[in-house]
Amino acid sequence: EVYVAWEAFGANFVTREIDIRKSTDSGATFGALVKVDNVICAGTCDLLQGGFRTGFEFPTLAVDRSGKATNGSVYIAWNDGRNLTVPDVIFGSYGYTDIMASRSTDGGATWFAPVRVNNNPEPLSSGLGTDQYQPGIAVDKTGKVSVCFYDRRLDPNNFLIDRECASSKNAGTSWSNKRITKKSFPAVPGQD
Repeated sequence: EVYVAWEAFGANFVTREIDIRKSTDSGATFGALVKVDNVICAGTCDLLQGGFRTGFEFPTLAVDRSGKATNGSVYIAWNDGRNLTVPDVIFGSYGYTDIMASRSTDGGATWFAPVRVNNNPEPLSSGLGTDQYQPGIAVDKTGKVSVCFYDRRLDPNNFLIDRECASSKNAGTSWSNKRITKKSFPAVPGQD
């Protein structure tokens, strides 16, 4: 089996969705397109605060090949601005990004509602938020699912970045988060 997932854009470049197709003949042909979920733009639909470019939501995919009870489950993670969008003087609105993950137990034919992976409280007391973005997802030989991503939760100004990893022992139903970096670092536009 071969799975291919991507983000599809509407003509207005704001309407977006995560799509997937599956091949059962080693990639020679692919079945029908399946919509995983809608996507709300990250940041301004082009940039995150601090000048970090993100015109896309960067979906990432993993298949559980553990041989355990969750074997065959397909997971997709992406960053999404659906949970906290605020007015922005320059761009009209800004979608603070969360990491979302969805799971299929039937080979990608249907998908569970996405779950928020990062567990930081939002909005902040200011009414604003912080960005979590660019996830990478994997499943280990025990069936544990993990997602690592860039995270700004420690900086209320939403500029300094850390690396965070989240793991789920219950097939993506709930997640525990762990900071990986010892020191926050700034974005360096053009060199990210």
